[in-house]
Amino acid sequence: MLVRFNRTPATVTGGIPQPDQEEIKLTPQLWNADLDTALLYGGDLTRAALGAMNIRGDKKHIIVDSKVHMLMPGFYPAIPGWHNDGTPRGHGGVNTKAAPNFLLQESLSDVRYHLLVTGTGCLTQFMDGPLDIEVDNLDPGAYAKITAEVNRIAEAEPYRVWSMPSCSVIEWDWWSMHAAGAAKHHEWRFLIRVLETDHDEPQTDLRKIIRTQQQVYVPEVFGW
Repeated sequence: MLVRFNRTPATVTGGIPQPDQEEIKLTPQLWNADLDTALLYGGDLTRAALGAMNIRGDKKHIIVDSKVHMLMPGFYPAIPGWHNDGTPRGHGGVNTKAAPNFLLQESLSDVRYHLLVTGTGCLTQFMDGPLDIEVDNLDPGAYAKITAEVNRIAEAEPYRVWSMPSCSVIEWDWWSMHAAGAAKHHEWRFLIRVLETDHDEPQTDLRKIIRTQQQVYVPEVFGW
């Protein structure tokens, strides 16, 4: 099936001052927290970021995720590759590890995202302009094929790829194509993503909401 990504341009809607490295390092991390829990347990940096976002509250749920990484050059804070967030999985919908179901996504109400990343060494990349990509629905390898196609387009039209501004809030929807890049230098990095959705539900177990660790992806040889 032919899927159109980047249906609505990602836009800058707000921002915060650059925090220092110590504040980032000491900031609690959250997984699938509701807004009230995020405000209560997320710390000053999280509260400042949430205050800079244009959260409408017109969906059933507001879900907050945040991560703190200590990055070295070559580290990826997320699985490398172009992707969009929130695509339903399998035949039943969301929050499974099955293959992406773009056909189901077409029939559901949109999801709104707000993203803020600190620092200068590892800022999320976005792609400008509509992307019409042929994919097989329910194909476990769909995103590998999507990444190859977006990389081909980016090589031919490099002006379409841009890195989000540091400490700025980027608003986008669940068709927006983006990717994590490799860190360029050593720094503590804070990322917060908020989704407004009618589909996913926030976590209720505080033991799971408070993240205790993160991982990085290192497809390169490195040394200490």
